Amino acid sequence: MSIVQNTMIALARSASVSRFMRSAGARSALATRFVSGADVEAALSMATRLVERHGIRASLFYLGEYVVERAAIEFNVNRVLAAIDALGRARLDVHVSIDPTAIGFMEDDAFGTANATLIAQRAACQPSPSGARNSVMLDMEDLSILDRTCRLHASLQANGLPVALTLQGQRRRTLDDLSKLVHQPTSVRLVKGAFPESTAYDYQGRAGIDRGYLDAAHLMLSPNARDAGFYPAFGTHDDRLALSIIDYAKRHGWAPEQFEFEMLYGVRITWQLKLRQMGYQVRVYLPFGNDWWPYAVRRVGENPRNAWLLARSYAGGGYGID
Repeated sequence: MSIVQNTMIALARSASVSRFMRSAGARSALATRFVSGADVEAALSMATRLVERHGIRASLFYLGEYVVERAAIEFNVNRVLAAIDALGRARLDVHVSIDPTAIGFMEDDAFGTANATLIAQRAACQPSPSGARNSVMLDMEDLSILDRTCRLHASLQANGLPVALTLQGQRRRTLDDLSKLVHQPTSVRLVKGAFPESTAYDYQGRAGIDRGYLDAAHLMLSPNARDAGFYPAFGTHDDRLALSIIDYAKRHGWAPEQFEFEMLYGVRITWQLKLRQMGYQVRVYLPFGNDWWPYAVRRVGENPRNAWLLARSYAGGGYGID
């Protein structure tokens, strides 16, 4: 891991820095670049703009992770439920992302499962626009919660609830996990992975991680997956990988509306628009909430070219995104 990444992780985990940045106002350069706003209304407004102006759908995510206080967990759950209700009233694609550690899994798996069930039931009750599918996407966090997240997905799926799962291409076990899912009418979001482990668990180096990602993508685009109603979602900003996936999908009979690409709000906007112009489905991971600092500063660690935004944040500057 680079010095820049280590520095950004330290800043993200600093409670004092986080408090200072929040007090500086949620309209700082970092916040407005990577976070849609402080509340549900701001997130809904941005989701509406994205779909109406560009045909890009959103997955709303309430900021919060590794939460242990019962009151904070219940607040997180209520914010997610409010987002689902708002999307339903607006007749938008009802799609939310949740971290298991934000909804109770730091306290008790049964408590977390009950909260996830409540969220998925609320999503299932909402109207769905033509050609869209309501879904609660389970984010994948660090290795310690991987099996528990997979079990949560299986439980919700068995109860007929609209749930999807995130898997990480860098994990050596991902092909095995996928092999159990591609024969089901569910959805998987494939990401590279932001929680690196040792060589025993992860592919190493860019070439190795890319190879692991593409191997998993090819399994998700198999004929059996398509026949089962499996819906692939590819979370990547790497145009080389995306173009390779598009080529593979074409050669194996997948139509553009049968899979999608997902990217972070505020990252590679021009590429997002180009994919839409090419006729492919694009979804933006759209965070909202006051606890924006840990999330936003990690985006700087992932791409040091965004470091100038950090300086603008301290200076109080900011800008919006169409």
